[in-house]
Amino acid sequence: MRSKFKYAFVNVKTMKGLFRPKECFRPETVEEAVCLLSKHDGAQAIAGGTDLLINKPPEIEYLVDISRLPLNYIKEEDGLKIGAITPIRELENSQLLSGAYGALSEAARKFGSWAIRNMATVGGNICNAVPSADMPPTLVAMDAKVKLVGAEGTRTILLAEVFVGNRKNSLKKGELLTEIQVPKLPPHTGVAFIKFARTSVDLALVNVAVRITFEGEVMKDVRVVVGGGVGPTLVRSKKAEEILKNQKISEGLLEKAAQVVSEELKPRPTSIRGSGYYKREISKVLLKRAIAQAQASSKGG
Repeated sequence: MRSKFKYAFVNVKTMKGLFRPKECFRPETVEEAVCLLSKHDGAQAIAGGTDLLINKPPEIEYLVDISRLPLNYIKEEDGLKIGAITPIRELENSQLLSGAYGALSEAARKFGSWAIRNMATVGGNICNAVPSADMPPTLVAMDAKVKLVGAEGTRTILLAEVFVGNRKNSLKKGELLTEIQVPKLPPHTGVAFIKFARTSVDLALVNVAVRITFEGEVMKDVRVVVGGGVGPTLVRSKKAEEILKNQKISEGLLEKAAQVVSEELKPRPTSIRGSGYYKREISKVLLKRAIAQAQASSKGG
C-alpha cells in the first residue's frame, strides 16, 4: 500500500548553519585555550554543547573543546566558587548549595531535562546570553561575578555585565569565562527562584529571582531579577528594589512593586509562547510568590 506521506530529501550541505567547522582543538590548559580563541577568527569554546550543536551558528569555523580543563568544581571560598564547565546536574545535587544558596539548586532542577542537565554547563548557560536562561537570574540576584581570562590578562566583572543583548555577551575576542564567584550572603538573607513555562522542560516564559536581607521584619537589602521572554536581556528592577527596601512586607507594598516590575518588561510582541500582556501579568504573581519564599528562606523555613 502506498504511503500517504510525502518525503522531502534535503542536501544538508546547502542548509545555512549546518557546515562542519574547519577544525576542532582540545587544549590542555586555560592558557592554550585562550591562545587558540585569540588566534582564530570564528573560534568558539565548547563544553557541553547543548545550545551550540543545535543552533550551529554559521560564523563559527573553529571549535575549542574545553571540556577537559580543570574548571569543573563547586567550593566554599569567601562564598562560593563555581567552575565554568560544571554541569548543571552537579549544581542540582551539590550539598554546598543549601540555605540561601539552595535557590541555585532550585534553578538547576528547573533546567530542561535530566539528560540536558548532565551535559549543559553553568558557564555555557551564561555566555550563551539567552534571556530565558535559568541560571543567570539567581546568580545576578546574588551579585555574582565572573572571572574572564584573555590574552591581555584576567579580569573580574559582575555577571550582570556579561549580557548586552539576545545571544550577545560582553566577552572580548579570545576571552574565556573560567569561574563564577558568588559572595558570602549576610545573615538573615533569603533567596528564591521561580520559573513559569509551558512544560517542566521548556524554556521559561518568565522566571523571577529575589534576594532579601532582613533586619527583623524590615527588608534592608533587596534584589529583584526577572528573566524569560521579557526582553533582549534579563531585567534587574532597581525601581522595585527601592520600593521594597527598608519596608515591611504588606499586600499593598507587593502590589506596588509588582506593578513597577511588569511595566519594566519588554516582551517580544511576536513571541509564540505567550503575549506581552500575559507575561507581564505572570511576572506580578511570580514576584509576590518569590518574596514570600525568600522571607521563609531567611528564617530557615
